[in-house]
Amino acid sequence: MSIKLSQTPLLIYLILASSSTLFATSKTNTSNDYSKYDIIAKRNIFRPLWAIGANRQDDPRSRKEELEALKKSEKERQEAQKLAEEQTKLDNKKKEIEQNYTLTGIVFDNGKKQAIIQNKKGVANFLYENDTLEDLKVLSINNSKGEVILDYQGKFTVSFHLE
Repeated sequence: MSIKLSQTPLLIYLILASSSTLFATSKTNTSNDYSKYDIIAKRNIFRPLWAIGANRQDDPRSRKEELEALKKSEKERQEAQKLAEEQTKLDNKKKEIEQNYTLTGIVFDNGKKQAIIQNKKGVANFLYENDTLEDLKVLSINNSKGEVILDYQGKFTVSFHLE
């Protein structure tokens, strides 16, 4: 197949015409149509629960009652959480006391009962009723049961028994 020079412009024209149809771009929607995002703007999922939306037609009294109920439930939740944390601290303190001290003996001194409580380090404390050991107060000493009851700041009691 030979091409003559007189046919060259026609050939170039055909090539250009076919390439323009091959590489023709489709029309794209260049307008900024944000109407599809209206639902997101209406719902406003990032709005705090207590904020009143601009599009809402709620009764202000019912919304106020809803807010008060929400604040009340949040306050109750916080109080319950504080009580649970405090109870956990007290339980941990009770376990610590039970692990750190042992009752090693009960003696009578001039008609009074005296408890011998030893700590982990081996230091013995001789305590009468109503004496204190750190934050613990000796409530009672029962020699027949071999038991001493200590009170921790009026919050809980710990019983020690002779081993």
